[in-house]
Amino acid sequence: MFGPSIALAIGAKFVPLRKPRKLPGKVICEEYELEYGTDCLEMQVDAVQQGDRALIVDDLVATGGTLSAAIRLLECMGAQVVECGCVVGLPEVKGQCRLNGKPVYILVEP
Repeated sequence: MFGPSIALAIGAKFVPLRKPRKLPGKVICEEYELEYGTDCLEMQVDAVQQGDRALIVDDLVATGGTLSAAIRLLECMGAQVVECGCVVGLPEVKGQCRLNGKPVYILVEP
């Protein structure tokens, strides 16, 4: 996980978004499409407050499904998604077009 280290470095809180049944307490979920089916992300309902600013960090952006689900989850709870950062991006898949114009910074594109 890159998120905790980045959050610590910039003085922000870390909010995990996980696969189903990995987080304790009450959660909300967002289903998203994969190239081979569907999956779901969950977030604790009290993880963010109205007006919080969020940076989403992921390891890979391909179809954009995970990132778009993360954006919907955070915005549903009132957070403002400022930008997304990914370690690897697969530009030929064009998943970035599913992010509603959110800036995406990619470290490595093969």
